[in-house]
Amino acid sequence: MTRGPKPTPRNLRLIKGSDRPVRMNPDEPIVKVSIPDPPDYLGPDEAAVFIEMGGKLARMRVMTEYDTDALSIYAVNWVRFLQADAKVREMGLIVKSPKNYPIQNPFLAISNRAQKTCLNIGAEFGMTPSSRTRVQSQ
Repeated sequence: MTRGPKPTPRNLRLIKGSDRPVRMNPDEPIVKVSIPDPPDYLGPDEAAVFIEMGGKLARMRVMTEYDTDALSIYAVNWVRFLQADAKVREMGLIVKSPKNYPIQNPFLAISNRAQKTCLNIGAEFGMTPSSRTRVQSQ
């Protein structure tokens, strides 16, 4: 009867499903989980997104007072995405140019850009399935 390789830390990580080295920073600052108030410069729709997502992120234990700016940018872009997407639904993907040529709806580019920004910021907070594995909660 043959035996498998001797267990090593690498083999154990493979058995658990990960061959990535542990990336723990012992000097990482520890901050308190909190839900800050939305900044004054956010409109009512953006503030509502800020409060809703801030609560969700706090339950994930990743929201702190230092994340206000990132969450504000997320909220602004989420509302921008919703507004632009509504215009795309109303007008269609293709519209007529001033010279009567069919062109891509300009709101589609706005929608796509805002959506991409939300995905990028969301990944920083662990709001996508793959990024959630890289985020450590407090």
